[in-house]
Formats: sequence, structure tokens, C-alpha cells
Amino acid sequence: MICDVLVVGAGPAGSTAARTCAALGLRTVMLEEHAEVGHPVHCTGKLSVHAFERFGLPSSMAQNALRGAALHAPDGWVARVRRASVDSYLVDRAALDRYLAEQVLSSGAEVLVGARARTVVRNQGHGPAAGGATPGAAAGGLRVEVDRGRARLAITTPLVIDAEGAVPILPPQLGLTPRRALVHGLQYDVEGAAIEQEDAPDLYFGWNVAPGFFGWFMPTGGGRGRLGVAVDPRWAARPPAHYLEGLRTMHPSASPRLRNARIVRRIAGRIPILGQRRPTFTDGMLVIGDAAGQVKSTSGGGIYFAMQAGEIAGRAAARYLGGARRALAGYEREWRAAFGREAAFTTIARGALNRLSDRHISTIIRALAGDGGLRRAVEEHGDTQHQSRLLRPVLVSAVRACLRDLGLAPTVLAAIGAAMLSVWSDGGAPSPAQTWSAS
Repeated sequence: MICDVLVVGAGPAGSTAARTCAALGLRTVMLEEHAEVGHPVHCTGKLSVHAFERFGLPSSMAQNALRGAALHAPDGWVARVRRASVDSYLVDRAALDRYLAEQVLSSGAEVLVGARARTVVRNQGHGPAAGGATPGAAAGGLRVEVDRGRARLAITTPLVIDAEGAVPILPPQLGLTPRRALVHGLQYDVEGAAIEQEDAPDLYFGWNVAPGFFGWFMPTGGGRGRLGVAVDPRWAARPPAHYLEGLRTMHPSASPRLRNARIVRRIAGRIPILGQRRPTFTDGMLVIGDAAGQVKSTSGGGIYFAMQAGEIAGRAAARYLGGARRALAGYEREWRAAFGREAAFTTIARGALNRLSDRHISTIIRALAGDGGLRRAVEEHGDTQHQSRLLRPVLVSAVRACLRDLGLAPTVLAAIGAAMLSVWSDGGAPSPAQTWSAS
């Protein structure tokens, strides 16, 4: 096969890229390794309102609207925050992926399911053809070997957009090796839970609850929800199932409400966080979405970033195939300008959180629960998708809270110090020995 652009992966990143490429007149092929787009599911499906607005997603995709959260501290304190408007929606990821893939087909692109890309090599003379013509097989390009059933396809293309997910295999073959950590997640879909607030997920913190990340319960309505944990394997002594079962059966806040809940589905996945500043492009390839580490390290969310990156990559592909040799570097500049600051901020924040002890985390949540000024700062300025907007108002409110309660000062200083260390290490995670002491 010969095509102008080969998109590898049919998640939100890949589908948005493929649709954009096809709409711009490029002969586009999209590969999905599984037999059906959207399956298996590896994601909780929490998507900000900004994604619905920007990409015109139908409201029917939303299973539940969320406007608040309950933060459960390691010592049992609970802080509840609530925004005046809806912040995000829970979606059925399988349905979302199918909807986006249908848009790809409607745009004129070809979608091959059950097609797993195995290898990529450069053909001689790779690059945009002289004079602005679209390069084809004669102009060189990349050769991608694809397994599809018992057959093996060879696809020649001048450009691959890689959207394989958290563990891509093609980019390293062309010298792209993004450095990041992978947290391991496990989630139960449950029904029959006792839910206090249908529009507010519960978030559970603590090194014994979910080392290096957190646990959650996302209500989908009618006593149903998604209970999960993600853990950093560098610090977790047990697999995710151990921590999730502990949350379900022994956690003092979660287990009573889940006593009569029934597990209807289990899903697992890996989330790339704490990404370093590495190129997301090379000659003939763009990397997008989870494959590029374009994820919020604080929460693991990345659907909106992925769709933005897919759109930017599609436009860059059209420029590149039109003869603009710098278009691929332009992709990286454009996505970093669009959401790179947010990605970097969450990387620093995650690095800081992972340097704080349970005692400090509990103090922060207790202050959030008891200090009206701090809580209002979070409620008025908090935005799942634009978390950096919290920095200044929360810092000002935290300083004021310290003036009212000097006991908060050590924790605030510890948090500032942890953030500075995180910046110094470019967001890199510490070893367990580097976490701040509880003193």
C-alpha cells in the first residue's frame, strides 16, 4: 500500500489526526491493532467541558456531569470543593472512540482494524519531494510492516503519525525515545454503590492507598460508578489489584459505601507521566497523545491534549507534504504553545506531590476543608484542564491561611520546597528516600 499519511492508533489522538489529514486532501490510512475500535477500554473517561466545546462533541456522549470533588486525606479528613458550573463529563470511552472513528471514515480516510504495526524503516531518499509535490514511493519515505490476521502488509508513506498509546513501539525504531514514568492503573466498574453526591468524584490519597498517585470513585449515576487506583511501580510493593481491593474492602471512607456494590467490569491501563522535554518528531514521523507523553501528570487525563495534538499534527502533515521541511518541527512548537505550559505545570506539581509525606498531604486537605478563603480560591479558579491557573490564587490564600494558623507554615514551606526540587529536576520523580519527612 502507498498513502500520504499513515496514522497508527485509533484513539482520540489518532482519529483526530486522521480526520484532519483527510479533510485537507491527504490520502490517509489509520491502523487500529484491535478488532474493534474502542475495545479494550483503558481509560476512566473523564473529559473536560473544553473538549466538548472545542471539538463539537455531542452531548449524548456524556454519561454524567461533574462539578465538584471530595478529597480524602490519609488521616481521614475530607475536603469538599464545588464549582458553580460543570467542570467535566464522564464519557463511555468505547462510544467516544467509535464516534471519532466514524468521523474519520466520513472524511474519506481508510481505517484498517486488526492491523498491528510491527516495524518501521527508512527508504532511501526520504523527505518531501522537490517543488512541493506530494512524495510517493518513488521519493522514498518510510516502510511500515503491519500484521493483519495471517497476512503481513507493507505500507510505504512519507509520514507516520504515531498515536500508539502509552507504550509505542515505532518511535524508538526511528530514534525517538521519550523519557517518562508509567503509572499502572486498575479500575472496577461497579453498581449498587451508596453515592453521596452524583456530580462529585471521590479522590483518595496516601502512600498506603495508592503509592505515587491516587485512588478514585467516579459516579456515573444511579448507584453506578468507576472505582480505581493508579500506582507508581517504583514505589508500590504490590500490584494495583492489592491497593484497589484495599480501597474497596478496608478504606474507612470508601468501603462502607461499596459494601453492597457489585463489580461488573475490570479494566487496566498504563499512564505516561513525568515526561521530560524530548522531541516528539523526527524526519517522517510525528508522535502524539499518550505516545508523546501529552498527559496531565497530576490526574493522568490526556484526551483533550491528545485531540489538540492530533489536530495540530494533521495541519503540520499537510504543510510537510506540500514541501515545507520545517513543518514537523513546527508541530512541536505549536503543541507546546497550545498546552505545553499546562503539561509542564502538572509534571512539576506531580513531582512536588510525590515528595510530600502523608502528614503534609493530610494537613493540606484539612486546611482546604477548614479554611474558607483557600477553598474559595480553589472553587473559583480551579479548572481540570487549566490547572496552572490555580497557582497564584492558591499560593496567596495559603500564605494568608498561615498567618491565621501558624501550624500550617511547615507544610506550606515543605510544599514550596518540594516544588522547587521538582523544577530543578525537570519534574523528575524522587526516590522514596527523597520524600519530605513528616516533621
